[in-house]
Amino acid sequence: MKNCDHCGTLILEDNGECPFCAEAMSHAVETFAPSAGPPKWLKVVKWLFIGLLAAVLVAVAAVTWILNSLGPMPSFG
Repeated sequence: MKNCDHCGTLILEDNGECPFCAEAMSHAVETFAPSAGPPKWLKVVKWLFIGLLAAVLVAVAAVTWILNSLGPMPSFG
């Protein structure tokens, strides 16, 4: 039996690791480890592109609707 050097918890095995410190270290590794997902700027650029595409489609639909609501254009020829 021995005491943990970091937190002072009683450890039953002489060469065993402290369960509290091991759990804290695993949380620390999870916290500071980089995520495996795509970079954040890539997601932002993707959603900006989707928003711009949607705005262009809305503008084209509005212009088409306005031109269709004017009726037939007279020919000047």
